[in-house]
Parts: sequence; C-alpha cells; structure tokens
Amino acid sequence: MNRRQSKHQGFTLLELLVVVGISSVLIGILLPALSAGRHAAMALECKTKLRTVAMKFIQFADVSGARNRGDSDRLGPRRFRLEDFQESIYGIDEFWDGPAGERVAMKGPEQPLMCPAGAANLERRSDIPCSSGAIGPQVNVSIAFNKRLETRTRTIGGRPMRANAYPTDKILQYPDVPLLLDADGGQATARDVIPYYTAPPIVDDKSIDIYESGIFWFPSFRHRGQSNIGFVGGYVLSSNHPSTEPWWKWDYQPDP
Repeated sequence: MNRRQSKHQGFTLLELLVVVGISSVLIGILLPALSAGRHAAMALECKTKLRTVAMKFIQFADVSGARNRGDSDRLGPRRFRLEDFQESIYGIDEFWDGPAGERVAMKGPEQPLMCPAGAANLERRSDIPCSSGAIGPQVNVSIAFNKRLETRTRTIGGRPMRANAYPTDKILQYPDVPLLLDADGGQATARDVIPYYTAPPIVDDKSIDIYESGIFWFPSFRHRGQSNIGFVGGYVLSSNHPSTEPWWKWDYQPDP
C-alpha cells in the first residue's frame, strides 16, 4: 500500500514536461504583450511630455500671457528667441534654479525634455546657455526643437545664409508648425552638430535653404518605428515619415 502511494506523490517526467511546455507557451504569448504594453506606456508618456512643452510654448509666445522670457525680454514685448524658451524648460542659464557653478543630474520623470524611451542620464550645467553645451552628455539628448525657429535662412546675392530667428506671437496663427520631436543625440554628435535643434530638408522645395544637405535632420524612431512630434498648436502626432507628412509646415520660418 505504501509502495503504491509513493508512486503518486510527485509528478512523473512526462507530466513535468507537459507543465514546462505549457508554461513556455504561456510565457511566449505574454512576453510580447507585456513588451508592447511597456512600449505603449512610454510612447504615451513621451506624448504627454511633448504636449506639456507645446502648451507652455503657447503661453511663452502669447504677449498677454508671457511673464519672464529671460534674455528675450530685451527684444521687446513681441519677439523672443526659441533658445530662451528651451532654457526655461530645462531650467538653465538665466532660468537656473540650482547651486551656482554646479552640474545637476536631471530625472527623467520630472524633466519634460527627456523621452522615457531615450537615455536616462542627462545633466544640466549652470552659467552657460543651452547652445554652448549646458545640457549633456549631448549624445544622450532625446528631444530637439525645430531648428528653423532658431536659425532662419536669409538669402543674400542668391546664396542662402544663416540668420537668427526671432519668433513673435504671430507664430500661434500656424498651429501646424512642428515645435519639437524625438531626436537622436548620438546621430547628431556623430555629425558634429549640436543635438538641441533639428530640421529636415524640404522635399520638392524650389528654393535652397541652409538645411538642404540634411545634416541637421536626425529624428529618432524609438517608439516602435515612429517619432513623436509636438506642434505649435499644442497637439502631438506620431509618424514614421515626419519630414514628408502633408500639412506639416516644416518650411515655416519667422519673419525677419
């Protein structure tokens, strides 16, 4: 009797193999679903961050709503520099709120200009503007602004030349202008360009501007093959071909 009971106290080898096989199948089904859910959550968080920045830009650009524009206050009530808005979001240069002469590590969940699917390590430095390297390491920068809103094309003698761009509240009349997007800081640094601003060459554009070479175009497609783009109008869209989407006004640049 005891001998018969001992035969049924544990699983047989065949039963164990069946259990392991079923477990493997379940894990194979669940892992892709869990991975897809994780990627979807990060994409949603990224969109939320971009939307937050876009809404803050509306306030910054609106003459009636703008308060502290940093160095742009010297330009009068309407004009401003995109870099000053960017610095207000990062909390650097004239918007610095940390110890003087220090480097401060930024936390992804608290910083709207850090994509959750991008590099987790980024820091800000005091006493220097963004364009001089206040945010680094530059290879880890994951969000960039539309460079045409920072540097415009000025044609002199038929040749395209760089000129500072000074947006005004007039830009709010063009909600389809891209403001910021997922960017690849590693690709930018490999090209020896700063990763804080990016802009595509304009397809089928008859005029030549300073972005025709494509060197300043380095979007990231880290969200399952798509890039998230925040617009001046305060909304966010995703695309796997952001430079050729119809109605997206990449060619907009502020008036002289």
